[in-house]
Amino acid sequence: MIRVLSFLLLVFLSWNCKSKQESLIEEIQELLEEQSYEKASGMLKDYLVKPKSDDEVLSSEKPETPRIVELSYDRKRLIYLEDSKLNWRDASDGSNGSKSLDEVPASLAVSLNANFALAEYPMTNGCRLFAISLKNNDLLYESGAQISCRNRGGISDDGSKIYYFVDNQLYEEKTIEPRTPKLIVSKEKIVPPFAGLKARFYLYPIGKDFLLFSGNAGSYYLYYFQPEKKSVEKIDQEVISPLIYYGTGDSAYYLGGSIGRLHLRRLQFGKGKPSSSKLFTISRKEINPWKLPGKNEFVSNYSGKVHLWGPSRKSQVLPILCERIWLVDQNKVLCENEKGGLYLTNLDFPEEDWKILKLYEEARDK
Repeated sequence: MIRVLSFLLLVFLSWNCKSKQESLIEEIQELLEEQSYEKASGMLKDYLVKPKSDDEVLSSEKPETPRIVELSYDRKRLIYLEDSKLNWRDASDGSNGSKSLDEVPASLAVSLNANFALAEYPMTNGCRLFAISLKNNDLLYESGAQISCRNRGGISDDGSKIYYFVDNQLYEEKTIEPRTPKLIVSKEKIVPPFAGLKARFYLYPIGKDFLLFSGNAGSYYLYYFQPEKKSVEKIDQEVISPLIYYGTGDSAYYLGGSIGRLHLRRLQFGKGKPSSSKLFTISRKEINPWKLPGKNEFVSNYSGKVHLWGPSRKSQVLPILCERIWLVDQNKVLCENEKGGLYLTNLDFPEEDWKILKLYEEARDK
């Protein structure tokens, strides 16, 4: 009897969810017949923006300051900062948690497995640094350095060292007293493409080492930084953006080429010096490439839409509206919608959602 009741409950819930979608479709079709396009478009957009019943809502309120989102290299550990509240969620063990910070950081960088973070706090003439543990309260270290807020520093995966830039030079500092910053890479070794422009520097962890971007204004060099050897080596140039998008396994993606002609590039790391490969030309709507596992396909968002694309397939708009997205774990999309909500959703959409997307496009274009 219990099994029968459970089965009937599942059928009822499935039917009820589907009936709501079908009811919306029927109501929209009536509005379109009445040429009430604006009302129909608004109702459809409201459906596509909101999380669905089986989505995991992480936050329903828009923070006062722009939300910061960071991922571990394997995309399993998610960190998101909302004003002074630091939150984390771990897909590998299902754990989650949060901690309140005394102030609102200006930026945040995480270690390889996102167990530690380096937070920058704005001051009158720059930023000060804090190293923070994201799993317990073992680490809360304030650096003595005052740095430019323009750059992105880094923290080792065990939280024992932080790295930051002062006057275009890279420093290392242990996260224990007394404070002992050391210059480990001089500015002559990490020169930007244009010496006349004020350079910006960005660090991203790959194993025990880091990627280092140096440049500005859509033109960067990419260096391989090894803290243990205190060495850097240029591995790519003609880089458009100092952002990376972790893939599956030991890989990451970034944008190269020139303004007006963008190339997707892949970086393989994990065994010695990373290798960079030029893949293929992409369009503006594909500029934040999150790689799907097991397929040569990516998801990106552009102008409020989410696109599924690849080198051998036509770009397809998905039935979900997001201002920003991240691919978490293997294939879960973290969506930040225009209302400031944040939720996780799967890439499997029912047939009714595709119908709703089609109706939305028809109503919007009238």
